[in-house]
Amino acid sequence: MTAIPKPRIEIPREEIRSQSQSFWTQLAWISAGASPLMAWRRAARMSVSDLARESGVTPETITAIEARRHTPSRLELVALAASLGLGVGDLQD
Repeated sequence: MTAIPKPRIEIPREEIRSQSQSFWTQLAWISAGASPLMAWRRAARMSVSDLARESGVTPETITAIEARRHTPSRLELVALAASLGLGVGDLQD
């Protein structure tokens, strides 16, 4: 029986490096005590204003969530996660 060769998927090095850096950046922020939202936002190299514009959540609310002074609603979590390309669970403590 002849083995069927597996298709080879080429991923540009820049993309691998970028994903790896985002992961390690996010992990470093979490380890330093940052909220998951702040860690992912910074790993994505987005400002609070950028994320607010993308998600429709006010900058003040984002800042309060990151400081753990505001518990986000389900709608806010969905909007923020979608803007960062994440699942809702990725933003929960």
